[in-house]
Amino acid sequence: MIRSVRPALLLLLLGACLAGDALAARTISAQARTHVLIVVGLGGTPEYRETFHDQARTLKTALVEEHGVRAEDVVYLGERVETDPDVIDDRATRDALLGTLSRLAGEAGPSDRVLVVLIGHGTSGSGGQSFNIPGPDVAPPEFASALDAFPSQTVAFVHTGSGSGAFLEPLAGPNRIVITATRSGRELNATRFAEHFVSAFAGTGADIDRDGSISLEEAFTYARDEVARHYESENQILTENAVLQDGGEGLAGRFAFGGRGAATDVPTTDDPALARLYEERGAIQARIDELRTLSGSMEEALYLERMEELLVELALKNREIRAAGSGGR
Repeated sequence: MIRSVRPALLLLLLGACLAGDALAARTISAQARTHVLIVVGLGGTPEYRETFHDQARTLKTALVEEHGVRAEDVVYLGERVETDPDVIDDRATRDALLGTLSRLAGEAGPSDRVLVVLIGHGTSGSGGQSFNIPGPDVAPPEFASALDAFPSQTVAFVHTGSGSGAFLEPLAGPNRIVITATRSGRELNATRFAEHFVSAFAGTGADIDRDGSISLEEAFTYARDEVARHYESENQILTENAVLQDGGEGLAGRFAFGGRGAATDVPTTDDPALARLYEERGAIQARIDELRTLSGSMEEALYLERMEELLVELALKNREIRAAGSGGR
């Protein structure tokens, strides 16, 4: 029964899914974009200054050349523009940082994605924790206010510096991913998280599921594990404990670069509710792709059962998309 009936049902469901894709495609206004802001703060010493710039330059190059982000959509604010004027767009002052986020908020489509990566040192003062940059530092409330200007976009905020855990609670919110190198503002030693977070995108070791893309969840896991391995190899006590927070919605796993998770594969629309449905459909399609890779190692009955469940889920999601695209009619 399984071998004769289910394949036919799968074909019918697949046809329905494809038909749904065709109808949903009529509402696509453009391809979703990923906007990236890389900010390098004060190094404090020539060694840190060089290290931070190398990390930022490597990340920018990897995102553009290996993961399909458009060069014009990556902004790098650095400590000293003269260090590498062909790569650094502007000095990382408070005005430039907050001004860039404000500009991106005006340019980003409703279903675009925004990635902010801070590389540098955290600073602790009477007013609490902040990110150390040339001129006045920037504190969590200022970042939170700037990110509130992205009401429907998925925003990922990655602070790789010391004391970054103080940013977790103030920046948490819907459609928000927050990654910090430490779990609190009290972990103030210089961190190694940035080195390995950048390597996750510049290499291939972080692609845990071997799908050709690197998600923020994979990059976080890779960096966290490599940091722990370093401290263990040096026989040192771990002084930085990285944290990923995405509200338990799995956003970090779906925020991916390259392969099937590339931003250019995600349709967008002017309707935030429809944009969310597209994102949910993409997650289902990713699970279908993953299941297909396991087909040769599974019993046929179990494979068909799971594929049937996913295709039903995809067909229902396409029905939601068609209803939303036609105003619910």
